[in-house]
Amino acid sequence: MSEKLNNFNIILAVSAGIAAYKTVELVSQLKKQGAQVNVVLTAKAEKFVSPLSLEVISENQVLSGSQKWGADIQHIELAKKADLILIAPATANTIAKLANGISDEILFDTVLASNAPKIIAPAMNTNMWQNPIVQENLNKLKDQGYIVIDPEEGMLACKTYGLGRLASLENIINQVASFAQENFTKNDFINFVDLPSQDLTNKKVIVTLGATKEKIDPIRFISNRSSGKMGLALIETLLEQNAQVLAVHSLDTLPFKHERLQEIKIESAQELLDALSVEFEKYDALFMVAAVADYKVKEISETKLKKSNGLPQILLEENPDILKSLLALKKDRQAIIGFSVESSDAIAHGTRKLREKDLDLIVVNSHKSFAADACEVYLLTKNSKDFMQASKKEIANELVTRMANFLREKQKKGLAV
Repeated sequence: MSEKLNNFNIILAVSAGIAAYKTVELVSQLKKQGAQVNVVLTAKAEKFVSPLSLEVISENQVLSGSQKWGADIQHIELAKKADLILIAPATANTIAKLANGISDEILFDTVLASNAPKIIAPAMNTNMWQNPIVQENLNKLKDQGYIVIDPEEGMLACKTYGLGRLASLENIINQVASFAQENFTKNDFINFVDLPSQDLTNKKVIVTLGATKEKIDPIRFISNRSSGKMGLALIETLLEQNAQVLAVHSLDTLPFKHERLQEIKIESAQELLDALSVEFEKYDALFMVAAVADYKVKEISETKLKKSNGLPQILLEENPDILKSLLALKKDRQAIIGFSVESSDAIAHGTRKLREKDLDLIVVNSHKSFAADACEVYLLTKNSKDFMQASKKEIANELVTRMANFLREKQKKGLAV
């Protein structure tokens, strides 16, 4: 069987219908297609299917019933992973709760907390399926973007023949796979060893890296936990492939020197913008990796703020949006790759930034990647969404390859004109 769902993250939400027993095989088939599956059950669904069986088949912890509070908020952590939520089987009760935003179990908490697309496969008695209230609730879900896989006709558990039986597993899997292929471009673990080396001789690339610092007083500042490791990996890769590189950074020092590497040291967001405003037009591409503070202190104290003077009132104001500021300078021949760190709704926020700032690509990761040597990222373009889990050096190799492809395409368009 071909793997149509490589590394596609699916939450399977199971409600308390007799068809729930089929979900063990459903999970098995989804995994054979390459999907990663997390299962969430309603409390009553446990009477129809064993959580242990689903846990063994999915190789992931199964959540059910009410929220269990701890260091991690379970439904939020799970919702972050989802590329798709599949609700199967969906009872009339579950459909009603989803349609009206009722959240009294972890299954409903998870669905409400996720912006991922949702596919729902109802299963119930024929009369219940045809009840106008059920159909009204389904129409409300359709209006919210849910995809409904209609039940099939057949012999039902209530010993009657009619419409209401859960759609075949083959039908469900095919619809999930078709949806994924139409809306996502997922790569499981890219074989970086096979990536062609790029000859970037005569190409000039800027890499910004490190965390900007916004002064509060002569001693203190506002910043973040960015280590600069991703930027350093990009610089190393670019140099390996013969590019001319300008590092605009806030690090104490760069860990290597090279005849094709120049540097500009900055501290604040404004200094970074000032440097790019002068240099950007001279370069072919920009990797905007630096973690820029969104806010700065409105009035910097000239002397150290003392506790003896009481609690200080520190007023903040927005920093300039550097990538938006560069829009006016960007030429058709240039490529810009942006980076975004998100703690929730990563894909939605990343897609918005991609469009608003006219980026060729944006790399979206989480705060857990700070100072790490490896991370999970989404690579978003206007036409694709790829997932990667790898070392930062391997991710840098992929990004440099994509940058080279962008530049080639832009050059072709320029020559055509």
